[in-house]
This record gives sequence, structure tokens and C-alpha cells, in this order.
Amino acid sequence: MVLGRKGRAALAALLVVALIAAVAPAVLAGNNPAAPYNLKVGTPDSSSTGCLRLTWNVDQPSLVSAFRVYRSEGPESGFKQVYSDTVDMTSGKLMDHFDSGLKSGATYYYKVALVGKSGKVTGTTDVARGTLRAKTAATPGGYPGKHIIISIYDQRIYFLENDVLVKSHLCSTGVDSKPTPTGVFSIQWHAPLCISEKYGGAYCYWWMNFAPDTGMHALPYNPGSGTWAGASLLGHKASHGCVRQSYNDAKWAYDWTPDGTRVDVSALHWEAPPPPPAPASGGSASEGISKASTDWYLAEGCTSGTFDEYVLMMNPNAAAANVTASFMKPDGSVVNGSYVVPALSRYTVHVDNVGGLDNTEVSTKLHSDQPITAERSMYFKDYKGKDGGTCSAGASATSTEWYLAEGYTGGDFDEYILALNPGDSDGTVHIKYMLPGGRNVDRDYAIKAHSRLSVHVDDVPELASTDVSAKVTCEQPIVVERAQYFNYYGKNDGNASTGITTPAKKWYLAEGYTGGDFDEYVLIQNPGDTATKANVTFMCSDGVNVKRSYDLAARSRFSIHVDEIPELANKEVSTQVDAKANVIVERSMYFVSYGRDGGADAPGVSEAARFWYLAEGYTGGDYDTYVLVMNPNDTASKVDISFLKPDGTQVGTSFSVAAHSRYTVHVDAIQGLTDAEFATALTGEKPVICERAMYFSFPKQ
Repeated sequence: MVLGRKGRAALAALLVVALIAAVAPAVLAGNNPAAPYNLKVGTPDSSSTGCLRLTWNVDQPSLVSAFRVYRSEGPESGFKQVYSDTVDMTSGKLMDHFDSGLKSGATYYYKVALVGKSGKVTGTTDVARGTLRAKTAATPGGYPGKHIIISIYDQRIYFLENDVLVKSHLCSTGVDSKPTPTGVFSIQWHAPLCISEKYGGAYCYWWMNFAPDTGMHALPYNPGSGTWAGASLLGHKASHGCVRQSYNDAKWAYDWTPDGTRVDVSALHWEAPPPPPAPASGGSASEGISKASTDWYLAEGCTSGTFDEYVLMMNPNAAAANVTASFMKPDGSVVNGSYVVPALSRYTVHVDNVGGLDNTEVSTKLHSDQPITAERSMYFKDYKGKDGGTCSAGASATSTEWYLAEGYTGGDFDEYILALNPGDSDGTVHIKYMLPGGRNVDRDYAIKAHSRLSVHVDDVPELASTDVSAKVTCEQPIVVERAQYFNYYGKNDGNASTGITTPAKKWYLAEGYTGGDFDEYVLIQNPGDTATKANVTFMCSDGVNVKRSYDLAARSRFSIHVDEIPELANKEVSTQVDAKANVIVERSMYFVSYGRDGGADAPGVSEAARFWYLAEGYTGGDYDTYVLVMNPNDTASKVDISFLKPDGTQVGTSFSVAAHSRYTVHVDAIQGLTDAEFATALTGEKPVICERAMYFSFPKQ
């Protein structure tokens, strides 16, 4: 076909139109991204404001100028735009958004759309659903004990706990054109990763949101180049408003900070207050009491200086107990008191607050119209440079003969023997000190009626720097206890233990540990006139039993350093001692437990029993209470425990203790016993042994 000039011109025009028609859609498509896809809705690590995290994928991030988020409370209709933001990404296919301020436990439905460079809105994602965790929000603007201060002037973050600075590190806050907001905020939610679509699609790890679109996070990471931005700018303003930190510092802050923690952002310099004195710390241990009694005696006690003394009473009966107390001083004077211990409860007497007992050494006698149990605890600061606490079970009867297996006067140890004479007649206390190898030293001390006697064992010249056990006798019925204050390789504390009136061939110790920075010793006193042998079985919590035999000289003291037995390294362990003759057994431990250094001591018990009582127990503050149970039987035993609170309420638990093994109950971990005073009543299906250990620290003011 041949066309004229006009025809050729018309055809050219048609071709141009066709070409434009063919090219224009491609040009328009090239300025708009494909619709987003793979929308997922979940919860961040945690949230105090009700928050859901949305993530979705894009194929052409460089064509996206903005994104829009639509939300509804139903899956079919009612979607409204709830958020929109600009995008400036050249690589990466993942985008996200955090939708906060939502109702706890509610379900929401979402769609996301993209806006291309041309301004055209793409299609939306499929609908995705998210449900918030049902939880109580943390208190906005505050979390007990923790506080964060961000100083823009210093370009530094300060982390405080109970107003004590625990850490600080450099940061980068917003540049002057995009400043970090100042004021008082709180951490709203945690997420291990946020994506900064507005600023290049950088990954912001360990994000903690504290203001709208503003958080604390690690230095931005470029997933395309695999590089971290701004490390050299820490200590200088460098961000778009967020607070940047090094990766490791950001991870530490993320783990340390709960939702709701108060955050102060200030333009001013901030000066950390001087730290308070290091807290006093220590531990105590006490054997269980297998039989309640109407009478109890506590030889040790002090309200002088920085000593705080408490008498703890446990009433396991269904009726209230009426208790009279006689507090006896060294000069023979007596202060009386009366107390009502409600049924099935624990009662505490702060002896320092009893009129007439300020600044004195004191022993205590209790008499009740119901069988009860009693203990005494003391806490002290700066006693000869030592801080800590002690606890001891009372004695239910007086005796003319007492034994103390433990004792030491070497190094920075101070040992005291305390005697209580509750009777109407004066007496003479005779102490036979028994040293390793069989050497003995004898001393006599006068004791008044209705009084308390203190003997500083270190003052006996022949007893300088030695292990020592003691046999204490008196023609008057008395009660004897031993207290020690020490610094053992940097671990300073005290311990106290009531003496034993009757030697026996078999002894049990429920507590014991050789792991970490714990040192355990088993002390055996042979008060007899002939040498003998002790067979010792160490029963571990994993069922392993280790046996050893030891020779005991006559009238002597013997020490077993349990940590030095290779098979017992890093073990929880109970101990059974079977001797060929009557002996006395105690256990002492020195430790660092979660930063709390100290030591504890408790005498053994000579008989297993089905029922045990512990008057003391506390889980508040930085106190940890453990109940230790030893099963020496050939078969497992079920054990039931009731924890009795001061208001008469009870919390119970049950467990099984394997044969020839030891079991540990961390009372702080039991629901309903957080921040509680309590006493413990234990019942075993078979005869078992029970003990309590406590580790603590308290402010040193």
C-alpha cells in the first residue's frame, strides 16, 4: 500500500499516540511500588501502654514515599487511618509500625497501604489480626527503685536504683534541628528491633520507647552495607531525636529497665549523688524444733550500739497463746512483758523497743499457756568493723551440762560463751575448753541469779588462735549459747547457736553447700575420755552419697572442711554422723551469696522427726529464706509445709524428698509469700530433718 504525504502524516500521528499510550502506563508504574504484603501483627517484648507491632514486606522501597496504617475492631469493616509517616529507603524489604495506647486484652484488625513517589496510594495488604496481652499496666512515669536520667549537656545516660547510681554511659541525643524532647517520661514498651523507614530503613536494636516516635536504642545498623552508624559520634548530638547508645550498652539498658521506669531528659548537666554506705549483709541458719513447749530460754541478746534484737514466737495451736517474758540483765535485774500470739501465727517482739532494755546485754525466758516455739535474731552494724546478723533457736529446758562443738579465736574472730541463770540462786559456771589433739583448758566464772553472763573466749591466754570446743557445767540449771563475730577471708558477719545438753552417737545436719564462694565445715566434739571414730555420710540433692571415716581424740574437737572432699565439689549436701561413742556435731558455713557475704552456724539434731517448727522467716527487701529438708530413710518421703503469717493466714506447699538425699525450698519463690514475715510448720510422711537458712542485706545508715 502506498500513502500520500497526508496519509503518511496521519499514520505518524497515530503511531505517536499509540507509542505514548503504550509507554505512559510503564512510566506511571515505575513511580509507584507494588502493594505491600505479608502483614503480621504481634506484641513487642513488653508494654505498659498496650502496644502491637505491625511488620510487612515491600518489593520496591525506593519507590515508597509514605505508608498508611488502617485499624478496625472488626475484620470486615470500620477501618480508619490511624497513622501515616514518610519513607526514605533505598534498600531492605521490611517495614514496621508500633501501635500503642490500646486496650489491654483487646483484639484489633489492620491493613497497610503504601504511597508512591507520584502520590498514588497502592492496594492494601490482606487484613491481619492482633490481640494484646491481658495485663495490668505499670505505673506511668515510675517503677519502684529504678530511674533513668538523660543529660543532653553531658551526652550521657545515668541509671539509678533506689537513688544509687549503678551505671552510666555515653549516648548521642538529637541534633539541634531535630532535638530530643525534654521533660519527664516513662518507658512505654520494649522491642528488640525497630526499623527507621523515615531515615533510610536503619535497624534500631534494643528499642525502648519513652516519647512519641522517640526511644533509646543501639547505634543504627544498615542491613544493606552491614555497618553501624555514628559510633564515633557517641558523646555528641547526632540523632534525629532518639537516644543512641553502643550496642552492648543498649542491650544492658534494655535488660535492666522495666516498662514504666521513669525517664528524665534534661538539657542541664547532672551530678550523681554520693553513694550511701555499702549495705550490711550476712546470713544465719537454725535447726528446726521438733517439739513445741510452754517454756523457752534464749541466752544471747543485745540492744547496745547498733544491735537490733528480735524474739520470734510461733503458735502452731488452734487457740491463742498468752506469753509472759522475763528479760534478764547481767546485773540480775529483770524486765517483764506479756504478749498474745494469735492461733496458727507468728509474732515478733523488737526487744530494743521494750522499756528498760535500751543499751544492754539481755537473756530471755518465755512462758506460755500453749505449747509454742521461739527463736532470737539479731542484726548489727560496725561491731568491731563487722556487719551482719545471727539467729538461734531457743532451748526448751535448763540443764547443768552443756556442749558447744564450734569455736575459734584465731585471725579476726571473736568468740563469746553466753550463760543464762533463770533460777533464784547464784552459781559458778565451769568451762572446759577442748582443743584439737586433746589439750584442755579450765576456767570458772560466777553467775548471779536471774542474770546473764558473757565470757570472751579470746581473752583466755591459753586459747589464742585456736579451734576450740567447750563443755559448760554449773551446779544451778542454766542455758548456754555461743556467739562469734568474724572476718573470714573478707567475709564479715556473726553466728550464734544454742548449746547441746546430751551427746549422742548419731547426728544430722540438713543444710550444707560447697558451690560458688561457699566454705562448709562439719565440727565434731568428742567430750569422752577415750578416742573414738566417726563415720560420716554426705547426702546430696542429686541422690549421690559420699562416705568418710575420721578418728576423734579424747576430749577434743575435730573439723571437716567439706569443700576439700573431691566428690562433694559444688554440691548441696546434708550430713549424717554415726560415731562409735557419744559426740556433739555442728556445721558452720562462710559464703558470698548473690553479693551478700557472711557466715552461719547451726547445731545438729540427734533424731529425725515427722514434725518440725521454725519460728523465724522473712522474704521482704533483700532477704532470701530457704527451708532445707534431709531424708535419711531408705525410701522417699512426702513433705507438707504450712507457712504461718502474723495475721493468721497460711500458705502451703508439698513435695517429695528422695531417699538418702537433701531438698531445698526457696520460700521467696512461693506465690503468696513475697515480702512476708512467716513461721514454718513441716510434716513429713516419714521422719526427716529440717533446717532454715537466710541470706540478707540491709541499708547501713
